[in-house]
Parts: sequence; structure tokens; C-alpha cells
Amino acid sequence: MTKTFAKLSVLLFLAIFLSWGCAQKGEQTTSTDASKKEAVKKQPVLKGKVLGVSNQANTISIQTGKGEKTKTHLVKFDKKTPGIEHAKKGHAAIIAYEMRNGQPHALSIKPKLAKLPVGVTEIKPAELHKMFDSSTKFTLVDARPAKAYAQSHVQNALSIPADEMKEKGAETLGNDKESLVIFYCGGPTCGLSTKAADIAKKMGYKNIRVMLAGEPGWRKAGHPTYATKAFIAKGNIVLIDLRDKKDSQAERIIRSVTIPYSNLQDSIEDIPVKAPIVLYSDDEGDMMSALKQLRKAKFKKVSLVSGGIEGWKKAGGTLTSGPISSDIDWKRKMGKGEVSVADFTKAVSENEAGIIILDVRSNDEAQIGKFKTATHIALDELSSRINELPKDKKIYVYCNTGARAEMANKELKKNGFNSYFLVAEVECEGVECDIED
Repeated sequence: MTKTFAKLSVLLFLAIFLSWGCAQKGEQTTSTDASKKEAVKKQPVLKGKVLGVSNQANTISIQTGKGEKTKTHLVKFDKKTPGIEHAKKGHAAIIAYEMRNGQPHALSIKPKLAKLPVGVTEIKPAELHKMFDSSTKFTLVDARPAKAYAQSHVQNALSIPADEMKEKGAETLGNDKESLVIFYCGGPTCGLSTKAADIAKKMGYKNIRVMLAGEPGWRKAGHPTYATKAFIAKGNIVLIDLRDKKDSQAERIIRSVTIPYSNLQDSIEDIPVKAPIVLYSDDEGDMMSALKQLRKAKFKKVSLVSGGIEGWKKAGGTLTSGPISSDIDWKRKMGKGEVSVADFTKAVSENEAGIIILDVRSNDEAQIGKFKTATHIALDELSSRINELPKDKKIYVYCNTGARAEMANKELKKNGFNSYFLVAEVECEGVECDIED
């Protein structure tokens, strides 16, 4: 009896000891996990639109806030930064960061996805594509700004920018609040389609869906997009007639160049990759095949004339005839805040007293060569050295393409400088620099 009691006592003691030890370990683990979670919660983040990314300077420019609270930030990253693929110009992102040497350094980057309103469901590009071939009735709405819609939109889509939804929505969508309405915009990080959908819901429309993949997802799925009549007639585009030269000479859309579909592959190198391209023919198959060829060749801005040349005629589009041309004469139009190559070159060559030439390339690039009169401050050092620049002079910013120069320009503008940036190919060796527009 005594031996049995002793054995039971030992076993009971061991059980209590092990239980206490496990509890302590569990408490420590829970405490550690809680500390990690607390650290993550305290980690500062920037949420907003990515204005630019420089892989050479390892820097992201992101805009946060709205209206008077709008700010731009330059954030460093490195090869180990997770999610860097989500930092895309024009897309929304969430950047968790820490301060290093007085500058934000990205610890992680996530896409800032648009959130569907309660009661609104998503529709994928494949499902929408099938609906075009069915008898399903629906209204498709492009919620992007009118300029983006004009260049490339899904066929039969109406243009109702999200900011105009309250004023134009009911007038355009009609009185049938039970009918299916589908919205889309610039992709899963674009909140314009969900914003428009929410407005439509509050207006009483009950059957609402959103294609979160947007126009980019529609294109990625291999489906065509179309340009508006006004954009085709007046836009800064390359308009290509894919028909035979004889047909093109007889009648064609004004401003078009003739590159027969059979010659397209051999002519791709002559087409400016940055230009918006619009294709047309009298053969739908040729149009679709040409569209795929150009997209495969990394052309990002390719759309079609709806219905080809016959569709253009039905829409009342103007035609011309006579001698044709296959020579493409296209020049990019300068954007807001740019300095022309001519003005930049003049400022460099004449060393104008009222203008500072600012080189924001890396230190290694500047050591190889730069403009003789240029001040060099690498993009990733600009925030900390910005007070070295004068505010009583114009500043012309350059890099080797324009991407970093544009990011630097936004930072300078934010801080009250009178700055402009150059978009051009710049190559320097010593003090000899070549500029190619």
C-alpha cells in the first residue's frame, strides 16, 4: 500500500511539473507572438498611388492623401524587399517601412486592392466575354477618366467616369433599377469601378457587378479593346491600315499609314513602341491577329477601330483616297512639367544663369560622365540634400531616360521649387553627352 502511494505521488508530481512547464512555454510563445503582432501594428505604412519606380536608384515615389493633404514620398527598397512587383506606376500600393538614415525604407509592399461594396459581386473577364455571345442583357460602364476610355475600352462600354456618376448615372443607365450593370476601370488596385458601383447602389440599382481585373485584365486575357471615333480622328496616334495597298489607295481613314497585314511582322521595328496604335482592316481576323502580334511584341497601347473600315463608315467617319504612305511620322507630346529637348539643350550649351541642370542618376553613372555644368544629387539622396538647391532659379532635371527625373521633379515641386524634367535618352562619357528624344 505504502509503495503504491509513493508511486502515485511521484507520478502526480511529474504531471504537475510537466503541466506547469508547458503552460509557461505556451505563455512565453503567446507573449512572443503578441509582441510580434504588436510590432507589426506599430509599423508605419504609406497607402496611395505609385507615381514612379526606379530600379537603378532603388526608389519608389508614392502619393498619399487627397486634396490639400496630398503628399509625395520617396521610399527606398532593396533586392530583399518583399512584394516589389506590386510597386507599379499608376497603381495603388501599401508600403510598410522603417526610417533608415532619415529616409523611409520599404519593408514590404502590397497592392491596395479595391473593395467591393456590400451586395456587389465580381465578374471575371472570361464570364463577361461569354455574355457578349449570349442573349444576356446588360449595361457595361467604363468608370475611368474619359481620356483613358477614348484610347482603349471594352466594346460597347459606356463612358461614365466615377466622379460624374452622380450627375450622369441615372440619365445614362436608365430607369430600370433591376437590370444588370457592370463596372470596370484600371485593374484590381483601381477604386473607380467600386466607387461608381457604390454610387449606383445608393441610387437604387440592385443588380450590380464589377470586373475588378479591369481593362488591363481584359487585354491580358487576349480580348480586343477599341478606340473612340474622336481619338481615331484627332488623337496623337499611329493609325495603321492593314489592307492591301490597292484597297487602301481607293479609300482609307484620314491620317492612316498602309502596312498590309502580310508585311506587319517585318515592319514592327518601324513602329514607335511608345505610341498609341490603332488598327483597322476589312477583315476581322487580320485585325485580331495583328493585335496579338503587337501585344506579343510588348506594345502596350494597341486598340482597334470598331467594325473595321465598314464600322468607320457606318459611324460617319471621314475617308480619303489617293497615294498612300507607309512611313510613320509620330512624335510624343510633352506632358505636364516636362522641358523640351530644345530648351534643355539650350540651357546646357549656353549655361544660362537662371537655370540649374540637375543630374539625379546614381553616383556611379555620374562618375562615368555628366553635363559639365550639371549639379549631381542622386535621386535616393535628394530628400536629405534638397536644401542645397536654390529656389530662386529654374531647375531642369535629367537622368538617362526620364523616369527618375520625373520622380525627382515631383519631390522638388512638393518642396516649392520651380522645376521641370527631361524625358529623353541621355548617354554621357566624360563631359560629352548625347540626347535622343
